[in-house]
Amino acid sequence: MHILDLLFPPRCVGCGKIGNYFCKSCVAHIERISQQICPVCARPALDGRTHIRCLTSYGLDGMYAAVYFRGPIKKAIHLLKYQHVYDIVPSIIEMFDISFFSSLPPFDFLTPVPLHPSREKERGFNQSLLLAQGLGERIHVPVIPTSLERVENTKSQADLSLEDRKKNTRNAFIVGSKKELTGKCLGLVDDVGTTRATLSECAKVLKRNGVKIVWAIVVAHG
Repeated sequence: MHILDLLFPPRCVGCGKIGNYFCKSCVAHIERISQQICPVCARPALDGRTHIRCLTSYGLDGMYAAVYFRGPIKKAIHLLKYQHVYDIVPSIIEMFDISFFSSLPPFDFLTPVPLHPSREKERGFNQSLLLAQGLGERIHVPVIPTSLERVENTKSQADLSLEDRKKNTRNAFIVGSKKELTGKCLGLVDDVGTTRATLSECAKVLKRNGVKIVWAIVVAHG
C-alpha cells in the first residue's frame, strides 16, 4: 500500500465510503451495457459490430462500451479528467468485461484518441492514454500512443449538437507513422462515446492511411 493511501484513503465516488473508489454497494448499481450498439446508427448490434448497411470504407467496424455514462462512473471519469485523480484508472478499467474481448477481432495494438498538445500540456496528461495503458495490461495488447496526432485545438464537444460535433472534429487529426499502421487491426480507446463523432473522425483518418480494422473501445456511452 502506498503511504498516500494511508494518509488520503480513496473514497467511493458514489457514497463517500472510505476504502475504494467503488464500494460493493455502488458497483452493484452501475448500469452495465448488456446490449451493444452499432456505432453509426446506435441501434442494437451483435457484439457492437457495425451493421452491414451502416458500414463504409472509412468508418468504424464496431464499438464496445462497458457501462452507461451516469452515476458513479460519470463522477469517476470527471475525477480523472478534471481533478487529476490518476489512481482511479484501475478502478475504471475494472468496468470492462475482459471476456468480451474474445468475441472481437484480435487487436495488433491499442491507440488512444489524442488531445491537442496545448490541451495535454495544460491538463498534464491524456486520460485516454491512461485508460489505453490500463486496458492494454489487462488484455495483453500493446499500446502505441503516437498513431494519431491532434492538429486542431477544437472546442469541447460536451455542449455541441451531433452535426456541430462532426464539424468540430473535421480535419482535426493526422496520423503519426504510416509504417506501423498498414494492414493493422486496432482498438481506438476513449473515455466516453456519446455521439461517436470524434471516434468516427479518427477511424476515417486511420483507414485512409492503411489501417484495416478500427474498433472503438470506450468506458461508457450516454
